[in-house]
Amino acid sequence: MTNTQIIPLLPSAESVEGMSIDLTKYSEAAKDMVEQAGRAEIVDAESYATGGDLIKIAAAQVKKLDAERTQLSGPFHSMWKFINAQYGTTKTEFGDVRKTIEPKMLAWKKAEDEKLRVIAAAEAKRLEDEALARAALEKTEEAQDEVMEVAAAASDQYVAKAGVEKQYGNFGSTTSTAKKYTTEIDNFVDFLRALVKHVDDGNKRGIDLQALITLNKGGLNKLAKDMRAAGVKKMPGAKFLEEDSLRVR
Repeated sequence: MTNTQIIPLLPSAESVEGMSIDLTKYSEAAKDMVEQAGRAEIVDAESYATGGDLIKIAAAQVKKLDAERTQLSGPFHSMWKFINAQYGTTKTEFGDVRKTIEPKMLAWKKAEDEKLRVIAAAEAKRLEDEALARAALEKTEEAQDEVMEVAAAASDQYVAKAGVEKQYGNFGSTTSTAKKYTTEIDNFVDFLRALVKHVDDGNKRGIDLQALITLNKGGLNKLAKDMRAAGVKKMPGAKFLEEDSLRVR
């Protein structure tokens, strides 16, 4: 069945807005039973049992309502599941495009970044050599130190910025990378003990223990980022991973 065959089977948004279901008999019965419950006085075993009857009758009416609702909504629910399954499969196929090409793109960028860093390091060395020559011409140690400090900062920044820059495709894409942080837990008990000890030792790093105990993904990712920033790559029961992730807009 094609989508052009399916669409006529579905009600339009306009027709749905104008629809109504007559549930007057149920609504009136419910109000009457609520009034009975309000008037009821539970004073003995018989009135106590009558109260139970009222509750059971109300529950039976709910079951009848659900049966009618299911009879009406069942076909729509089946159609909803069918449509989502059909489109979901094809969406997954398009998702495989990224899964297939992203590892190749990241591998190339990693290698290219390394090449550019080597070139940048050579350029930074040239800048430092030039700075040494200029410093030798200065008359005071303070002036020499100032020249070398400025050169060192410039060369460090030069190397740090080396790498593949943001790229723009012919079809409007903008491709860059960002660091992705995850916490890989091997043994939750060992991890939690090590983490508590880590905090007790004074290394708080803004750790949200509640998020970690409930295995909240956001909390675990933030922990991994903070730990990597502090130079901690693993602890008993867990590893803190850092990897490049493509950003395509």
